[in-house]
Amino acid sequence: MAPNDAVAEQAEEQPKISTFAVLDLETTNLPAYRNNRVSITELCIYAFEAALLTKKKEEQNQDEQQELPAAPRVLHKLNVLFQPSMVVDPEAERITGLSNYLLERESQLDTDAAQLIVSFLKHLPSPVCLVAHNGWGFDFPILRQAFEKLNIELPQSLTCVDSLRAFMEIDDTQQKETSQFKVPNDVQEILVIPELEPKQDTETCLKEPEAVVNIDWRTRNETTPNRPILKPKEAFAKRALLRDGDEDDLEGQTPPKRKPEGFRSRRQLFSGCKCAENKRYPPRGVYNLGSLYTRKFKIPAISAHQAEADVAMTTKLIQHYGIDFLAFAEEQAIPFQEVVPLGSPVCRKKSAI
Repeated sequence: MAPNDAVAEQAEEQPKISTFAVLDLETTNLPAYRNNRVSITELCIYAFEAALLTKKKEEQNQDEQQELPAAPRVLHKLNVLFQPSMVVDPEAERITGLSNYLLERESQLDTDAAQLIVSFLKHLPSPVCLVAHNGWGFDFPILRQAFEKLNIELPQSLTCVDSLRAFMEIDDTQQKETSQFKVPNDVQEILVIPELEPKQDTETCLKEPEAVVNIDWRTRNETTPNRPILKPKEAFAKRALLRDGDEDDLEGQTPPKRKPEGFRSRRQLFSGCKCAENKRYPPRGVYNLGSLYTRKFKIPAISAHQAEADVAMTTKLIQHYGIDFLAFAEEQAIPFQEVVPLGSPVCRKKSAI
């Protein structure tokens, strides 16, 4: 192997993401309602090792209830509240439960608070990737605007990815894979073996033995056997039955199981789409954080739109999607410095297009 090939292979084996830092912000209002003027009232981050996602459990049927993943044992947490620099919108107060009165004794998001956040991120094993639900459209531009006003930069190696876009793309990919391996209905009918009704013992006992039929064994042995020609559907059914085998078969007699695809092949499923640049609108209400959490785990979302509760739900969903989320993040995460701050001329130009 050439030295350059060895170096390239070693670089590919090194993880692009060592830690996921799941972020959620609560604000005084939606930026669009006040000409991109907004103030952060709460910030929460959960951080955990990205390699945890490679230990995903065996896949379950999509119709079955999914088990709620246990929280990572090694979990870094940061949750801070800020006194806003503007009036909290009544609708935001109703949703988040935070008001100017509740936050009047809190410190503002100043240089000290910003340095606290930077120190927390630097403490994590790098490279670190920020994750937020609708992060590219909401959390990341607002956070960049706040830090730009304070003239403070986050670590240069920091990347970011939007969990909303990730969940949509992963669901689409898994749905395509499921449809490719789905057995047609007409073939499933062939695979169904009718059950034979057991004969009554009394009938067996009373039934007279049948007469022995004389068989010309010489003629049968000299005749070349003809292999039956099966129709395509019947051949498919026969191969399926042979592949499944009987439960009593020895382990050595069963065909080897297909090994799962490698992580590199999972990453290739999400390469080239440039999700951060190409905006995609989700189906209305389907990928709302609370709705998605309830649909996946069959339990209601509690305390939605509180920063820590939203971060906890996002973390559970990331664990649920497992290695596919890690594959998407390593392919689609962008440097945080490339996020356009809220209200910048570039951001306004994109909105006008």
